[in-house]
Amino acid sequence: MVSADNLNLDVLEVIFSFLSGNDLPAVALVSQSFLVAVIPRLYHTISYRIRQGKGYASGETISPFAAVIAHPHLAIHVQNIEISTVPTVKSVVHPVFVRECREALRICKNLKSFKCIVQNVLPMFLPALQEKGRLNTLRIYANLTTTQATMLVNITGLESLSLEFASWNTVDLLPSWSSSLSRTLTTLSLYMINVLHEDIFASVLGNLPNLVGLHVVGCPKLDHVAIFKHLTKTPLLENLSITVTETTKPLPLIPLALHHLRNLALDAKYTMQPSPVTVLASVLTYLNSSSPSLSSFAIKMPERKVVVGEPFIDLLIDNHQSTLRRLAFLDCGVSRESIIKICKKCLRLERLDVAIPMKELAAFAMNISHSRTLRTIVDVDNHVDHSMQPTLTHDTVRLMMIQCRSLMRIVTNRRIWTGKVDANNNVIVSLEKRPSRRHGSLWFMPRD
Repeated sequence: MVSADNLNLDVLEVIFSFLSGNDLPAVALVSQSFLVAVIPRLYHTISYRIRQGKGYASGETISPFAAVIAHPHLAIHVQNIEISTVPTVKSVVHPVFVRECREALRICKNLKSFKCIVQNVLPMFLPALQEKGRLNTLRIYANLTTTQATMLVNITGLESLSLEFASWNTVDLLPSWSSSLSRTLTTLSLYMINVLHEDIFASVLGNLPNLVGLHVVGCPKLDHVAIFKHLTKTPLLENLSITVTETTKPLPLIPLALHHLRNLALDAKYTMQPSPVTVLASVLTYLNSSSPSLSSFAIKMPERKVVVGEPFIDLLIDNHQSTLRRLAFLDCGVSRESIIKICKKCLRLERLDVAIPMKELAAFAMNISHSRTLRTIVDVDNHVDHSMQPTLTHDTVRLMMIQCRSLMRIVTNRRIWTGKVDANNNVIVSLEKRPSRRHGSLWFMPRD
């Protein structure tokens, strides 16, 4: 007789590959065969976050790295490590935790991805990252000394590299490092790097003709005009994120040839005239000359009072209405008329990230009713105010889903509302707690 407990191990592993979070340790407790089958999935990714670190110093919890050290046979399954926090003792990094983490890194020979965005912690782990032949993804807080940066650039074979808050020591070695990564690197993210300038950037891009994703955000010495000037070196780009400033320099005369561009994110930074929307419109017009087919577009303004005007929305929709699937408007307003145009004309729109106007929900529900494809709305406004603010309820969510029949999911700060249609064609709404976001996830990175 076949039962769940005596299924072939390969079958169980396939089934458990669809599980995540707390479901994995729960399944591991069912039986010995379930434990054996779930271990590869359970230890595939080790994420160390704030919640786990709180009880470490008091001895209430142990780190997953200590578990790997205690059972070295588990190290073969570890492919991804994400460190979002480190426990401390009297404001000093906990030495035992560092030792555990270093040792676990050393024995995890199949490591493919390492992410550590905690300030001034990476140098402790750099020796253990050497000679990791399968490591292809690196996201780090790169404020390093020259010696540390030299150790970093010994890591080769990377496919995705994200450097945040990099020091001049790291930036200075970028041209030579990018040369060694020229055959493998396809995604490069440079975030909040004050010392990055055009000469270094030009050298780096010249070494990376195979880039598919480029994200240069929050680098004040490198404006969008300088970035555009060198995008001729990366004709295969599919994903692009840039900061747009109020520079008075004219856009390059040489037109771009970014025919493969699919995902675009614009980060607006300005302190004076011309208005950010005017500058953004000129940038979008320039990019449109390549005739890209955008499937997602995100825009972030420096303050919430700015409303993305209808002329900009018209420019976006007129060129990409047949291909856009995702739109995100962060830290800015979108007029009622613009929402209607988006929902009417974007024939493939599936997800809309926008601040839901809680005090005008009935009107908003009518606005989105023009879409026949919209499935998900993400509320990007935390609605922080000194006065009491209305919140979504089952009734208001149901109203939105009745008005927009394709809408099946509404995501707010801490909740996920899901709708389904029963046999009588009635909309049934259910509510669940939203899982905690991945710590430090960058808003401009494309999502599946």
